[in-house]
Amino acid sequence: MKICQIGPFPLNASCIQGGVEASVYGLSMELAKTNQVFVIDIPRYEIKSDFIEKNDQITSYRFSAPSQRNFTTIFRLKKIVSIIRVQQPDLCHIHTTSLFSLICYISLKLLHFPCIVTVHGLAHIEKRNVWHKRHSLRNLLKYWGQSITEFLYLSICPILIADTEYVANTIKHYKNQRKIFKMPICKVIPQGVNSDFFQLKKSIERNHLLAVGAINRRKGHLNLIEAMKKVKLQIPDFFLSIVGVVSDGDYYKLIQSTILEYDLENNIKIYPNASFVEIQVLFKKSELFVLHSEEESQGIVFCEAMAAGIPIVATNVGGIPWIVENNVNGLLSDFGDINTFADNVIKLLKNGLIRSEIAKRNRLESFKYDWYFISNEIMNLYKTMI
Repeated sequence: MKICQIGPFPLNASCIQGGVEASVYGLSMELAKTNQVFVIDIPRYEIKSDFIEKNDQITSYRFSAPSQRNFTTIFRLKKIVSIIRVQQPDLCHIHTTSLFSLICYISLKLLHFPCIVTVHGLAHIEKRNVWHKRHSLRNLLKYWGQSITEFLYLSICPILIADTEYVANTIKHYKNQRKIFKMPICKVIPQGVNSDFFQLKKSIERNHLLAVGAINRRKGHLNLIEAMKKVKLQIPDFFLSIVGVVSDGDYYKLIQSTILEYDLENNIKIYPNASFVEIQVLFKKSELFVLHSEEESQGIVFCEAMAAGIPIVATNVGGIPWIVENNVNGLLSDFGDINTFADNVIKLLKNGLIRSEIAKRNRLESFKYDWYFISNEIMNLYKTMI
């Protein structure tokens, strides 16, 4: 089968930026083992001119964006659609629910290409949270714009892939609220994990914690650092590695100043642009994976932690409880409940037996996130559409 994947595709496979990029890359690489796959990357401002990139398995088409404003990517759709028409794929798989993806979907459907969409979380929820925290006309317009785009997109897609039951249930709730006018068929298929995580051999450093996620307010780093201040009172030699691409420069500076304010500079280190190899090293040495997220859909990093055999301390928000079962794969607390979060970290660091039991369980359960099994499920869905 000839398959076109449309979504963010890493410019450098050793430094993947974000869960959606990781998902598009992982799925494309697995499908390419038995199919002909080409990728349409989302236009990027940092690319100055269009180019085609080829390797042994995949051809990826890269496009420049007119500006840093996301909506300007739609102005490249004419060329993108023309390339897809020339390539004549059997099916197009579009990722995310952005304005670019919506117009791309409509354009391809008008040309009678079979299309499937993966909803990697509901982006308007993030925009809403930003608006609630920082009231401004700009944030309000972003929230309204993404909401209209997403609700329209969900209404016109007859079938889509949701990465968790949380997303599927939320879409059903929107139909009941009449925010969308037609309920799509939601196939719940999770995003997968790079196979390297299943092969990691642990070399644990005592009381070493790891947090992986884009450095922005949604990931709750300030709350995490607040919790670490309390952890230090009982476990003064703990060490936390924070890894993530900086997507909010002001927030990054605030994190740095807060670490200094709490006298945690010897306990916390930030890796803003870590390579995949560096991240793997940190997974190997970590006893716990910790993240105080405000909102997540699936959260691939939790699946990666499970594959690496690491117990998890996280928040009970979004799709996390569908991935991390409380007292089974780790410990959960409400977002903003700093005391319980800190207590959960302390409890697991002090109890080696519980850590060991969770670690073994996570290793076993994580194999359901192997791209081999997930890609087979997606391929079966593809076959029903052509």
